[in-house]
Amino acid sequence: MPNKGAYPKSEPRFEVQMARPQMFSTATFGLLTATAGLVTATAAHADSDSLFTLGVGAQYAHVPESVVDAEAAKRQFGVFSRVKMLRFLGAEFSTQMDEDPGTQGERLLSPRYQISGMVNLLPTEYFNLFVVGGTGAHLAGDLFKIDGESTSFQAGPGLEIFLGDHVAIGADVRFRTPGPSKIREDINARIESEVMTHAGSAPPSYSQALTDQKVQQIEAEERRGLGIHVWQANFTFGVYL
Repeated sequence: MPNKGAYPKSEPRFEVQMARPQMFSTATFGLLTATAGLVTATAAHADSDSLFTLGVGAQYAHVPESVVDAEAAKRQFGVFSRVKMLRFLGAEFSTQMDEDPGTQGERLLSPRYQISGMVNLLPTEYFNLFVVGGTGAHLAGDLFKIDGESTSFQAGPGLEIFLGDHVAIGADVRFRTPGPSKIREDINARIESEVMTHAGSAPPSYSQALTDQKVQQIEAEERRGLGIHVWQANFTFGVYL
């Protein structure tokens, strides 16, 4: 009789022991499914709420008449691509032509190529306030050379407004300045001009015609003059995939 009562008691134990692995597997599967759904739910939208967004678009750049000089054209047209990551970070690559593409290479502050990093200061569902900065160059290889022959620098604030899940318009202001190579070139040209003026012809050494103090004065004046050299307004229309 005692043995007959033992069997019914052991059966529920066996069923409970089998049920625990099944419950654990179901919970694990559900958790993984929810995690995957959360990640894939952040589709690439124009707004800055997505984890990863890729966009392409067109841009128009304008330099005011008051600051146009030999190093910058009044207008530029081009295309760009942007990547947004983790809401607050981004990168941009663009290529553009100015109003006279045949001589664009002579204008350092109208670069044909441009690469920039972006920091989204206020990313929201409806607009994005950001700062951008990077290099520009006529030769693609100079984009990654601080001392490149055609390298220039640019930085400034911008605003992007989202018209829907995949469309955005924007504007930014970028201050452009020549790179070290151009500054050295202008300093040397100025020193040589001063030497020619004082000596009548270029001597073997600049120091024979100019004092160290005069050379330092020329260098300081050129560096001040080539600080923030040009500012440019950019207007963009982008489509995010």
